[in-house]
Amino acid sequence: MDNGTPTPVRTSAPARSAPPARSAMTPVLARTAVRAATATWGGDRRQQRLRVCTAADLLLAQGLRVRVVNPPVAWPRGPRLVVANAAGWADVLALATVVPGTPVVDAALAARPLLRSLARRGGLLVDDGSGTVRAQVTALLRTGATVTAHPGGAAGADDPGRFRARALAPAVDAQAAVCPVAVRPAGSGVLEVHLLSALQPGHDARALAALAEYAVAHVLESGAPV
Repeated sequence: MDNGTPTPVRTSAPARSAPPARSAMTPVLARTAVRAATATWGGDRRQQRLRVCTAADLLLAQGLRVRVVNPPVAWPRGPRLVVANAAGWADVLALATVVPGTPVVDAALAARPLLRSLARRGGLLVDDGSGTVRAQVTALLRTGATVTAHPGGAAGADDPGRFRARALAPAVDAQAAVCPVAVRPAGSGVLEVHLLSALQPGHDARALAALAEYAVAHVLESGAPV
């Protein structure tokens, strides 16, 4: 539902980067296989359900839950490019449970086993550095869609990485709002997803990237939004 603030899918609770136990992952992967096998038959809506439900299942299997911190002002309606940090696959999955949309995933992250099936059948766009993804994202935004991206790549837990201007260029092309999100660990088994104030696209992708990176870095360093 596109009414400003996304509605999160809650997951329930202790560790961040250790791989899930095989016994916990087996039923999750079985459900993922069934969803992936049927996703393309239902079009975009079923693919979105695949992404959200699988992300929640994978986080639960690792004993992680998501806590959402809403923005001071609701995000605008219409097309949105949501940009977030990603220290690893758990951050990508946490964002997927909170902000439904078409994800753009760095090629290095998409190659990891836990995201590979989603990238192949769940409608993820893999950013390989070519101009193809920029055109795809711009086209989606022009239809009024929400797209999520991690323009800093796989950076450190307390570092959003250097947000790439080319990753935010589609927002300028489509005149879509840019909505920064900070994902950070917050105690045992908890990932906090901070939805930050939206930025207007303007005409300068470099300036947008710098502003979004600063907003995310501020939360990662201090725990408080700008």
